[in-house]
Amino acid sequence: MKHVNNTLKVLQSFFLGIFMISFAIAFVILFRPYYYMNIGILELEEETGYSYEVIKEAYDDVMDFLVFGDEFKTGELKYSEEGKSHFEDCKKLFTFDFICLFISSAFLITIFVLQKLKKIKLEYKKLSPGIYSIIWVGTAFLILGIWGIIDFNSLFTAFHKVCFPGKDNWMFSPSKDQIIRILPTQLWMNFCILIVFILLVFIISFIVYEIYRRKKLKKSQG
Repeated sequence: MKHVNNTLKVLQSFFLGIFMISFAIAFVILFRPYYYMNIGILELEEETGYSYEVIKEAYDDVMDFLVFGDEFKTGELKYSEEGKSHFEDCKKLFTFDFICLFISSAFLITIFVLQKLKKIKLEYKKLSPGIYSIIWVGTAFLILGIWGIIDFNSLFTAFHKVCFPGKDNWMFSPSKDQIIRILPTQLWMNFCILIVFILLVFIISFIVYEIYRRKKLKKSQG
């Protein structure tokens, strides 16, 4: 029984980490106002010569394809078949993230319900699963964050080579795939900043909960 409990606690920490990451990514994917805000911040209208409406329509069309599986379109902007193929690859990554979010949520909810129903009893005498999860998630993102600060372009390139092995259709030509003009490197940096911010909210929340939990445990024992 002890072995089963330890396994469940390890899985709980693992899925908490997966939930944190997949939730942060899904939030950035689904929260389109953040992109709309970046149209002004990055001065995309001035940089591209496209109007706000053209930029917004093109972005919405691509996201509708990636998230909902609508017909691939880029509004009034031109695209190539090679560019379309890259977005089809991206759609698989988006789907993978949503699956990770669903599975991790289902597991964590199941564990929570089973504990409330007293079907299982997981005791956390040392650190709670949330602390273990932020250790591995925090370490991974600290490494990536330092890499991104030093050379974001190299991190961006490495990400594409890992996620799209053997393909170079992610290297868009602005003349053939005009959508890339409204998706500059600085935008991806801003997306990453929002992801890190959401993860920091999780990390701070878990730390605050751990402090509260340990004080409560100490009071009950003393």
